Amino acid sequence: MTKLIDDPILLTKKLIGFRSITPDDGGSLKFIASFVEQLGFQTNIFTTQGVTNLFARWSPKSGHKRTLAFNGHVDVVPPGKESLWDSNPFIGDIRNERIFGRGSVDMKSSVAAYLIALKEAIKEEELNCSFVLLITSDEEGDAEFGTKELLKWVVKNKEVVDDCLVGEPTCSKLVGDTIKIGRRGSLSGFIVCKGKQGHIAYPEKAVNPVEALIDFLGKLKSLKLDDGSEFFEPSSLNISTIDTNNEALNVIPADCRANFNVRFNDQHSSSSLVKKLEMLVSDYNEGSNATLEMNYKCSGESFLTEPGLLSDLLTTSIKETVGIDCRLSTGGGTSDARFIRDYCPVIEFGLVGDTMHQINENTKVDDIVLLKNIYRNFLKNYNKEFLK
Repeated sequence: MTKLIDDPILLTKKLIGFRSITPDDGGSLKFIASFVEQLGFQTNIFTTQGVTNLFARWSPKSGHKRTLAFNGHVDVVPPGKESLWDSNPFIGDIRNERIFGRGSVDMKSSVAAYLIALKEAIKEEELNCSFVLLITSDEEGDAEFGTKELLKWVVKNKEVVDDCLVGEPTCSKLVGDTIKIGRRGSLSGFIVCKGKQGHIAYPEKAVNPVEALIDFLGKLKSLKLDDGSEFFEPSSLNISTIDTNNEALNVIPADCRANFNVRFNDQHSSSSLVKKLEMLVSDYNEGSNATLEMNYKCSGESFLTEPGLLSDLLTTSIKETVGIDCRLSTGGGTSDARFIRDYCPVIEFGLVGDTMHQINENTKVDDIVLLKNIYRNFLKNYNKEFLK
């Protein structure tokens, strides 16, 4: 039986100790299941395509009016060259009032803080809400068999989730300064520019795909997508790679490739963006001797949880706990909230994310305590709302 830890810092340290490089959970989900079973949770661990997922539910014996879910992940990105770390990335070394380790920010600390907040709420309060945990080991990787599979399981088993909090790092400088109420969409583009190979001394006998692609990329970068909207900044398009795979200095290559990514707001869908980009490609091909081909992959549409009860309760909880007027944001990268938004209202709140994925990833131990206290107050305020 897992010992019931009371301290969110010690629980964070325990979770960091599981070597859970995506998509391996390293045994951490079995530990979490044992932990929450002692609080009265019913748990289900299942594996899909090598990904381990945990669904857990606690409900008061007298019944409940509302279900709040917490979504998080225990998988972490690889630590890189471990010799570059000042301490083992999987022991949760505490020094200078900070805890170091892979997952200390993203996001084992949030999972630990929320579990302790739940433990305190179940012990101390008259509860009228049910609490669900949706924890996966596949967020940092392809995210194909993690939260998406958990949500399929929820539907198949007729489980009800009314609201969801995701514990991703959201804050900019201080714990409590930012809540995410949506995310931009992400569309990646893969360009192949086909020319005609030839000797570089006789460019008139070839069609240089490198020069053609550079010309097209300039037009792509100058494309104005929008001016932003009420809750979103303007969409952005950035080039990530250009490659000819040509090692010969005296040869004009036959083709050239480039990749780009668009982070888009609620003024677009992935399909409307593809249509706009295809028109640009078509126009360019009509006036060029080179030929452009483009393929796309969308890893998530933009979405927004309109400000309302869920964000109001969390905003109030933050203000009461740390005295900060938080900002509602839709910035940053994608998260598993993009899957949950099709099932229920979802917001995100966690630690300051300035060292996540870095060598010597770390956070202040006091910040983990603050996060636990905010989560605890949020659970109290959420429950109070439905005691009325």
